[in-house]
Amino acid sequence: MSDYKEYYQPPQKEEEMAGKRLEPGSVWDHLDTDGDGVITDSEMSRAKEIAEFEHRRKMQDNEDKKEDQIRSMAWFALWGMLLYPFTILATSIFKLDQASQLIADIAPTYFVAIAGLVAAFFGAQAYSKSKTDTKDVKK
Repeated sequence: MSDYKEYYQPPQKEEEMAGKRLEPGSVWDHLDTDGDGVITDSEMSRAKEIAEFEHRRKMQDNEDKKEDQIRSMAWFALWGMLLYPFTILATSIFKLDQASQLIADIAPTYFVAIAGLVAAFFGAQAYSKSKTDTKDVKK
């Protein structure tokens, strides 16, 4: 059987139990909210909560920016699909028959690619919305 001294810890000094004392000019000064030169567990806990909140806020901001970029890309693609036929028409009007033919030859590939991009965007939006709606129902 093990010796009890392995598991026994003598009581700590009152100063050690109160918290961590800071050196003057410490990089951890910002955690000492009451300015007594000691960082207590509650001050550490509060600092951790603030750091987690800031992290969540930054992650949400990044997610919002990402969604804005995707939305912009989808709108750009949609406008491109709408304006593509007018490009063919404009080259025909200006008697640029070879350019008109080349643009017309590319059209099927362009429309399939852009349609796939837009469909993926709307599909991803619908999927993510259904996931958030499911989470709301479960709570």
